[in-house]
Amino acid sequence: MAKVVLDMAMSLDGFAAGPGGEDSGLNDWFFAPAGRSREVIEESIASTGAIVMGRRTYGAGDDAEGFSETPYDAAHFVLTSTPPTRPPTGEVAFTFVTDGIASALEQARAAAGTRNVAVGGGPTTAQGFVEAGLLDEVQIHLIPVLLGQGIRLFGQAGERLALAPTGVVEAPDATHLRYRVLRNGAAQHGH
Repeated sequence: MAKVVLDMAMSLDGFAAGPGGEDSGLNDWFFAPAGRSREVIEESIASTGAIVMGRRTYGAGDDAEGFSETPYDAAHFVLTSTPPTRPPTGEVAFTFVTDGIASALEQARAAAGTRNVAVGGGPTTAQGFVEAGLLDEVQIHLIPVLLGQGIRLFGQAGERLALAPTGVVEAPDATHLRYRVLRNGAAQHGH
């Protein structure tokens, strides 16, 4: 079965977005990768079969026409209470899910087949997956910047999440950290 991987960029002080929800340059590493960041991107593209995102992330990407040339050959699912009135630009097919995270994940898993489901933004969507206990892995692209304010990636998540490190890739533009989510007391037993 496909893994559910939270895959997001975060500033060194824990923010996934600036004060108004803006990107604040946190995803620049993806569009102009340096050093080993290319490897991380290639692996992500190859292993991702579906992407789940929130309505704000979708809106920001659509406004910037960021989906018109995406390298991801993956189904895109947008969590929202109000689907957009006009269709998105570009060739990416979007499914707007109005009945919650569990439904979005079920649809994304079906679309992903044997590849992973990436939870790609934003912080509210990430926190929802943490609180629902639906993540198998967490991949953080730690960006060497202090934003000082904004929307914290995990700041509002109400659940404890025990993780085991599985990989670190250092690059000039980001440190890519990968963790496996520990379940059923594995953190206390060292598994």
